Amino acid sequence: RMDESTDVLLISILAIPFVIAIQLWVKNRKDSRRNEDGEEVFSSTRQAIFAFLLEGIAVVGGLAILIAATSGIIKYVVSTYG
Repeated sequence: RMDESTDVLLISILAIPFVIAIQLWVKNRKDSRRNEDGEEVFSSTRQAIFAFLLEGIAVVGGLAILIAATSGIIKYVVSTYG
């Protein structure tokens, strides 16, 4: 069905800016914790663990969304032009 592949393409294209926003959010969080020497500084171990988990989940989730979006775009191209 052509409508379904078009819907998948649209969702896949709309997901890419979301992934970019996640990556920028993580970068901004990391940059805000850097000292003059460029090292990340945490006020406590709890803060370090929480940041590691939250940012790790965000990066892995963003990459998973990017893979799914790329797959949707490829699926559309194959079904339309293949």
